[in-house]
Amino acid sequence: MSHADRCSLSVADASRHPGTVSSMATPRGPRGGYTAGRARRTQILEAALLRFGQDGYRKTSLARIARDAEITDAGLLHHFRDKQQLLLAVVEHWHDRMDTQWQRVSESVRDAFRCHVEDTAETLTMPGMVELAVVVSAEATAPDHPAHDFFAHWQEKGVKELTERLRAGSRRGELLPDLDHDGIARECAALDAGLRQQWLASGRSFDLIPVMHAHLDRLMRCISADGQGL
Repeated sequence: MSHADRCSLSVADASRHPGTVSSMATPRGPRGGYTAGRARRTQILEAALLRFGQDGYRKTSLARIARDAEITDAGLLHHFRDKQQLLLAVVEHWHDRMDTQWQRVSESVRDAFRCHVEDTAETLTMPGMVELAVVVSAEATAPDHPAHDFFAHWQEKGVKELTERLRAGSRRGELLPDLDHDGIARECAALDAGLRQQWLASGRSFDLIPVMHAHLDRLMRCISADGQGL
């Protein structure tokens, strides 16, 4: 299997055919209505994801998303009562895609780092979604924020999964033994979030991908058993 095959399709790749969901046949009866409703909801989320990613959250209206999803304004409001609720659903939808993406990455830590850099490059083609992820995740640190539990869980889940991947790498002999696996995972998570914030705050004035690649390359040289980078 090639490296590209190991990396999952990106959000942009999965969203190139928005009409696919709406054209799916659904069974008759109550189950058919439920399935159609789920398909329509996904269609709205896909449209919102693309529009937020291209134009940003503040510049995007619900009416614009309804047109993109090929439904009425009332049809959109049937699924999402306001723009805030839609935003949170879109962020969760995006993160679900990222989780699915990681399920296809091989066990290799080096391969996971490479895929992460490639996935980040894909994400930067949708700067509006990068901004949303940074802003909403920062706001969600407040305990009373509606997305607090989701972001707290997702962040810890990411750290835990990377910790386990690093620990498994040491057991297999890919990485050195006796590493601080949890500390390395938290360092990676912190640098990733910090770089995205710096990239946005600087007006996207620097190329984030080479900086991220250089960090992970140095890290891999330090922790890999063969002393090689990415």
